[in-house]
Amino acid sequence: MRMTRWLVAFLLLCVAGLAQAGQEADQGSEALQAFYNKVHTLSADFQQIQRDDNGNVVQQANGTFLLSRPNKFRWEYDQPYKQIIVSNGQIFKFYDVGLAQVTVRNINATLKATPAVLLTGGEALGEAFEITDGGKRDGLTWVHLTPKADNTDFKSVDLALTNNGPALRKLHDNLGQTTSITFGNVKVNPDIAASKFTLEVPDNVEVVDGRAKRGRGTAR
Repeated sequence: MRMTRWLVAFLLLCVAGLAQAGQEADQGSEALQAFYNKVHTLSADFQQIQRDDNGNVVQQANGTFLLSRPNKFRWEYDQPYKQIIVSNGQIFKFYDVGLAQVTVRNINATLKATPAVLLTGGEALGEAFEITDGGKRDGLTWVHLTPKADNTDFKSVDLALTNNGPALRKLHDNLGQTTSITFGNVKVNPDIAASKFTLEVPDNVEVVDGRAKRGRGTAR
């Protein structure tokens, strides 16, 4: 599993789905709006399954997720590989423990062409996505989001919500693959230490600094 632009996009979309915890909404779009009104911090465990275009399981993963709006998050994989994705609101770091490598970018550059507006809310959400209420099926409230931009790595995202929280999130990419993420142990507005959104890079790890006017091996 390696960092791709759609992975960052998907975790931001999952944030929107997670934010429905504890809210009752008759329509999916209302569930998304509840995020901006109610959720400031969030923590959860997650399980991720990726399937190919034939429905076969390609990879499974699990880990933990932390959020502090608007742009701070920590997405940490425990299995099958140890990987950490962290944003302190300005700097984005992706640490592949197995490869002993950290990639550093400015947060705005990293989230370009991704649905970052799902962290900030407002009218920009409708500008970035076509949002369609999917109705209710099997006791779940569905919402379908299609990016308006042409340069994204995913085609659409489906969110299934219950009154007590998210039930299912599915991202459909341009290769016909589907990635699903489910969450457990969801806590809304918990106290989260600021240190959770920073990453101290070990001395023996290669640093690839993608920020403007910076070179390789200079960021810690």
